[in-house]
Amino acid sequence: MLEISLPSSIEYLPLVDAVCQAFCKWAGIPDDAANEISIAVIEAATNAIVHGNRSVKSKKMRATFQKKLDEIVVKVMDEGEGFDPDSIPSPVDEANLLKETGRGIYIMKHVMDEVEFEIEPGKGTTVKLRKCIDASPKRILCIDYGEKRLGLALSDELGITAQPFGKIEPRDMEDAISAIEKIVTDNGVGEVVMGLPLTLRGKVGEAASGVMAFARKLSNRLGMPVVTWDERLSTKQGEEVLKRGGVRRKQRKEVVDSVAAAIVLQSYLDARGIK
Repeated sequence: MLEISLPSSIEYLPLVDAVCQAFCKWAGIPDDAANEISIAVIEAATNAIVHGNRSVKSKKMRATFQKKLDEIVVKVMDEGEGFDPDSIPSPVDEANLLKETGRGIYIMKHVMDEVEFEIEPGKGTTVKLRKCIDASPKRILCIDYGEKRLGLALSDELGITAQPFGKIEPRDMEDAISAIEKIVTDNGVGEVVMGLPLTLRGKVGEAASGVMAFARKLSNRLGMPVVTWDERLSTKQGEEVLKRGGVRRKQRKEVVDSVAAAIVLQSYLDARGIK
């Protein structure tokens, strides 16, 4: 969950919009839906700042952004006196068409799937905005990152099992990102995991820093989360698996990266399945 807290001034509204758009991009929300969410959040934030907190900068406007399985939930909170949303006249009624007030709630309800108000007199108002998102099954791609080769593994659509998915040997970082982008598109991938080569003591060294930098660039290109996951000893485990399977040394070199990626991905899937 992402949370922001800002002084009650409309000069911060562009920042609220930027945070909302960035969150939607990270969550993999299509542009049309992201724009609708942003419109509703800006309306709610404006109401919280102007009407709830009366633009008193010492009072805070807070917002939380959360991605659930099949929905995005945003809460916008003020520290004002509270109000009765049912008392706000509809702006589409003929008598109110020329009035400039009362449109925010109408807009929020029009672009979101659900709008709820929680009012605590003297403590503030919370506006809960909910937007349904596509919850169709998506595969998870795992990348075992190396300077020369990237081992790949892919989950089933239910996110239960991991299978090796070959390797790519890109010319450079741009070539690697383009190749991954095509794999994501062709295989219905909704999330990417990258093995993070922490030191044996669990510290971030040079190799892990390189993976994290690549993950950020990849996430920006794909517009979806790229998770890093501890991969310590995964390559060694992959070698052992191949040895036990009777795979010859020369052949092991060809497939060990994708097997290591599958081990990392299975670890991630198993951990994610724990309730």
